[in-house]
Amino acid sequence: MDSPSVAVVLVGLNPTPALLSSLTLPADRIVLLCSDGTRSLAERVAAALERLAPDRSARVMGVGPDPHDPVGVGVALERIHRDHGVAPRHLDYTGGTKVMSVAAALHRAPATGAPGLRCHYLDPTSDLLRPVDAADPALPIADGGVDLGVLADVHGAHWLEDRDPAPVRAALRGGARALRETFPGLHPTEVRGVVNEAEVLRHLRRITRGRGDIEVLGPRRVADPRHPADSIADFDALVRIRHRVLCVEVKSGPEEVVARAGWTVAKARRVFGNVAKVLFVHTGPPVPGLRERISDHSPALSSSNVQAWSLRDLRERLTDAEALRRAFFPGQAGPGSGPHTRTAPPTASSAPSAASFPPRAVPSAPPTAPCAAATAPICAVTATGPAPILVTALGSSRLGLLSAVHAHRPARALLISSRQGVRSGVREAAARALYAAEHPGAPLPDTAGLRESGHRDRIRFAADPVDGFDAGAVADAARAWIDGVRAEDPERPVVVDVTTGTKAMSLGLALAARRSGACIACLVVRDRTVVCLAHGGTAAQGRAVVDWALVLDGYAPLVGPLSDAVCPQGAAQIDVPLVAAAADHLARAASGPVGVWADRSLADPATASTARERSAVVLTFDDRAVGLVAPSWRRPGRSGVVRGVSRGAWAQSVSAATGHLNLRCDVAGKVMALSRPGGDVGRAGELVAWITHDEPDDDGGGDWGFGDPQRPVLVVADPAAPPALWNTDVSVL
Repeated sequence: MDSPSVAVVLVGLNPTPALLSSLTLPADRIVLLCSDGTRSLAERVAAALERLAPDRSARVMGVGPDPHDPVGVGVALERIHRDHGVAPRHLDYTGGTKVMSVAAALHRAPATGAPGLRCHYLDPTSDLLRPVDAADPALPIADGGVDLGVLADVHGAHWLEDRDPAPVRAALRGGARALRETFPGLHPTEVRGVVNEAEVLRHLRRITRGRGDIEVLGPRRVADPRHPADSIADFDALVRIRHRVLCVEVKSGPEEVVARAGWTVAKARRVFGNVAKVLFVHTGPPVPGLRERISDHSPALSSSNVQAWSLRDLRERLTDAEALRRAFFPGQAGPGSGPHTRTAPPTASSAPSAASFPPRAVPSAPPTAPCAAATAPICAVTATGPAPILVTALGSSRLGLLSAVHAHRPARALLISSRQGVRSGVREAAARALYAAEHPGAPLPDTAGLRESGHRDRIRFAADPVDGFDAGAVADAARAWIDGVRAEDPERPVVVDVTTGTKAMSLGLALAARRSGACIACLVVRDRTVVCLAHGGTAAQGRAVVDWALVLDGYAPLVGPLSDAVCPQGAAQIDVPLVAAAADHLARAASGPVGVWADRSLADPATASTARERSAVVLTFDDRAVGLVAPSWRRPGRSGVVRGVSRGAWAQSVSAATGHLNLRCDVAGKVMALSRPGGDVGRAGELVAWITHDEPDDDGGGDWGFGDPQRPVLVVADPAAPPALWNTDVSVL
């Protein structure tokens, strides 16, 4: 009897990739590896697999409370090996943290010489499980049986009623006349709205009739987990093409489209994950520039995830199912063949070849082959010795890179950037952080001084950018440089820091380190420690000197009162006195140095209308940052009339500001969302918690501290009665 094939699938806050990978990987047993914070999501994926794939078993296993702890990952994998009697054969590292990915991918391989795990990453543009080793075939996603209910369920969302509402059924049956006869008390405006919804739904069902890979649902309301009889979100129509989702909203005019866009995208992603896109359909003629107005209103809403069409556009452009697929999911494979059968694992002949991806030479020794070099006998992280050689990646957050340079104090450093990375100013900022680490308290030199001291020459970029989603290409580039510096200075230790860059870049760096015998390190921001995956951790010495002007692009040092840096248009978007009061109290409570940075768009009437989507003020405490966001509850519309803001729109602004700071500061940033007492703030706080997969906090205070940047802390306060939380000394956290 053949031994069972075991696959490990990492689970993060978006459970859809874990579900799809679990259905696709050629394995009899699936182990869903998660942290305490994502266990509920992993359990929902396991329950879905039990229904969809009875030919394979699914089990949830935790790594403990800290997803950044490599020890917990190692303990969990040892248990998997022991419980199943064989080592796992496959790893999908799409979910989870970078540390979980690296620790899982490298577990046991350096010490035992056993074949490494076959590592895969779900490529969202091609619907393939992309292999790390270019010699392995890519695997087409298996999504048979995955419907809208399954996708919502794994995200913890459930319909209040799983059928079209009675008014929509009446309008589908006989139009406005049947609707008025069945519901005579409806206002004419409501009648028009329901008839428009029914017309859109009828058209979508007509053009997709007979397509087994496409599902169309009418209006659905999502049950509120805190108030089960009520809804927390709703959709006018839902279209699923294989595992991707189009959420359709029908509006009576273009103004409604602009105002609702942000919240609609937020709820769509919460219920369906990143596979969801949004289409607004409005009555009346097409409106030139409406798509651009959505981006002006909410900068994060690009045309790739939100479209706005007139009802006439819908009828003329979507003439059949293929037109629908091409319009919204052009990179997706064509019609599926029904439920995926698993009588045999995918083979190289049946799966797309590695040539489906940008060409890359297959290394003579694949990155996932057994390690040819032993683990470094002297740790480049924990041992006292000569300054190491550092290899690390440039990610969207420059802060992590600067912290890595500070922590390791390298003799030389190579920075590998992706083709999407922005290098401007990074080399000088890294050289300055290195100088400050070696000369604490000394004045920082300018660029000429950095050249003269030699610090700038110690920081180098790789000659060519790499594909940030190709771990093998990153491994090739890093190993070639390590081999070169080793030839020049064979006694100097080498450390590869995987804290920054994409997950694929971190894994590629780790694979290069394993092959060359270098130490693999990561920074644990929560307690400012540097951890070597082979030798343990040590506290970082001091705190990094950060070039915040580089990290916080779009911000400038605040000189004088905040009100002087805000134009009237900006003052209409945020609660300026509330932000100013919070900033003042937090700055005075700090025992260490504090930097105060204001959003530049607040001063410019042309850009201030989007200021609510960003932190109005960012306070910096050495190597950490706190963003203060306070969206106004009333603001002027395009016509100038001041209207109240819905709680969903307020919550979406907080969510957007949280993502904005996270992109710049990663785990070293935290957003504090501010609101005055009264109004809908309690319900808005619940919506923020729902969007971020968080539980509501009884006292409205949220979780304070660093390490979980996706979850803002909500503070309800009046400037005249400051809360105790504002007296926190953030500089010691």
